[in-house]
Amino acid sequence: MNKLLLLICTFFILGNSSVYSQCTPNPAVTTPGIFPDSATGLSPASVGQLYTQIMQLRIPVDTVTMIGSFPITVPIVSIELLSFAGLPAGLTYSCNPSNCVFPGGSNGCVAITGTPSVAGHYPIVAITKSLASLFGSNIAQYDTIDYYYIDVTTASGLLSEDGLPTFTMGQNMPNPSEDFTSILFTLPSKSDVEFFMFNMIGKEIYHKALDGDQGENTLKIDVRDFTPGIYMYTMTMGGESISKRMVISKK
Repeated sequence: MNKLLLLICTFFILGNSSVYSQCTPNPAVTTPGIFPDSATGLSPASVGQLYTQIMQLRIPVDTVTMIGSFPITVPIVSIELLSFAGLPAGLTYSCNPSNCVFPGGSNGCVAITGTPSVAGHYPIVAITKSLASLFGSNIAQYDTIDYYYIDVTTASGLLSEDGLPTFTMGQNMPNPSEDFTSILFTLPSKSDVEFFMFNMIGKEIYHKALDGDQGENTLKIDVRDFTPGIYMYTMTMGGESISKRMVISKK
C-alpha cells in the first residue's frame, strides 16, 4: 500500500466553477493528479460575496504495492471523502456522487459554495478513506490532506488581529493564461515589493519592482512572449515571501 497514499493525495483536480452549488463531473479528466497543485491552492474569497469552487477529480483504477520484494498491482475499490473541515463561516461543501464515495476509475466532483462572513486565513483539512482489493479482501487506508487553504478578504484585503490588512498574494487570473494575467496582492502599509518569475529549472525570467499601496493592489503581466509551460512566481516584502505557480498556454 506504499504508493496508495500518494494516489490518495492526488485525487483532487481543482478548477474554477459556475455559480451552481451542484457540480457536474468532467469526463474529460482522465489522469489522476492535482491541478492546480498545492503551490497554487484554492481561489480566494471575499466577505459578503458569493463563492464557488469546483473540485473535479479522477480516481485511479489501481495502484502498486509491495509484497515482500515483489510489486503487485492492487485495484482501487473507492476513495471516500469523510470530512472537509476548516471552511470559512458561510461556506459548505457537497459531492457528486452525493455520498462522497468515488469508485476506482470514476470521475466525480466536490463543490465549495456559499457567502463567507469573516475575513481570515483558513487552512482546509480533508480526511479520506481509500479501499483497495488485495487477495479478495478490501483493505482500508485513511489519509489527511492539509495543504490547501482559503483566504477570505474584505474590501481592503485580509485583516490581521489589529484590523490592518496583512501581506497576501492571490492566484493569478486567468490561469492558465494566454496573453495577460493579473495578480491581486494586499499590503499592511505602503511598501516596496519585488516580484519574480522562475521557470521550472529555477532560472529567473521576469522581475519587477513595485511601489505598493496599503490594502489591495493589482499587478498585470503580459505573458504573450513567454514560452508555454509552468512557472513559479514569488513576491517579497521586507523579510516575507509568498510563492505560487502559474500556467502559460497558447491558443
